[in-house]
Amino acid sequence: MPRLGLTISRRVAKRAVDRNRLKRIARESFRQQLALPAWDFVVLGKPGADKTEPEALRTSLDRHFERLKAQISASRNG
Repeated sequence: MPRLGLTISRRVAKRAVDRNRLKRIARESFRQQLALPAWDFVVLGKPGADKTEPEALRTSLDRHFERLKAQISASRNG
């Protein structure tokens, strides 16, 4: 079963409300991913993430997970 780790510091978002919102977005994106291997994944927040639109963050996370899945399947086949 894949696991998710989150690191969203006060440098990324000063208010706890904003840090929690970023974590919720990351968790939801992770939950929607199918066929992830039983690995540990870590999401690191970058400064300015709290000012980015939620849809843009979700799209970015989804793209990253898709890219990781493609790399994993290529390494298994190659």
